[in-house]
Amino acid sequence: MGELLYEDMVPAQADDALDEFVAERAPALARLRAALTGRNCDPDELLDGSPESVAPLWEWITARVDELGVDPRPLEADPTRGAWPSWARHGMLVDPHPPAQTITLIDGFTSYLAEVIASAVPDAQWMVGEHRIGSYPMLNYPVLAAADHQIFLPAIPLYSAYQSAHGRDPMDGPEMLAHMLRTITALRGEGPVAILAEEPLATVVAELDCFDVGLRTDLATDHAELMERLVAELCDRDGVTSVYRYGPDALVVDAPQWNETRLKLWLTLWLERALLR
Repeated sequence: MGELLYEDMVPAQADDALDEFVAERAPALARLRAALTGRNCDPDELLDGSPESVAPLWEWITARVDELGVDPRPLEADPTRGAWPSWARHGMLVDPHPPAQTITLIDGFTSYLAEVIASAVPDAQWMVGEHRIGSYPMLNYPVLAAADHQIFLPAIPLYSAYQSAHGRDPMDGPEMLAHMLRTITALRGEGPVAILAEEPLATVVAELDCFDVGLRTDLATDHAELMERLVAELCDRDGVTSVYRYGPDALVVDAPQWNETRLKLWLTLWLERALLR
């Protein structure tokens, strides 16, 4: 059986999970430096602490993720799972899943992103994800927070790794850099991202035989073409039978093999990436 998901934790468990996550940051970065050295790369050059360094570092990681592909075993039969970082053990991963080497690279990249962002936003602090809305996607997750904005740093890199491992379109270096700069802006309390931080991109309610999805109201009015792409790409996912758009910001999704958490995370991460473009 897998470990307890963040979504199912009580406050004391979420506090412990945050402490575990923070304690993993320095060792994870050390493993990334060792991985770079082992592939004849200079870690001091690639990890120079500048925002611009994020792009070439992510390009390097994406190339390795492409090489590593997916683990042939189902999650429950993967013997490496117990040694994964806490965010991967308590998060929602699905099969076919990335191998341990990919997860380790993402873990190190998470630590490096945290250092670069914290340098640009000294007020940013680690905390347990919280929100007035109970269906908030990052509830109980270990997040970096400032100016009422919260971010779970492994989310977008893991999403891109899944895209790459499954032969889909991963995020390139400039796109990952744009994501980080947008995050810095939000954590400083600036820009439209910060203004809309109170409202989740998507809410999902499990009905008897489908999911009722509500999207943030500005998406349909300001990004109409985005909604058409969202429906098309969601329909193309394994396990999704149909997607019906019954209103400008409302969907009914028939996905018998998915659960509420998986759909909510997929929608949130897909929209976060799409809004960068």
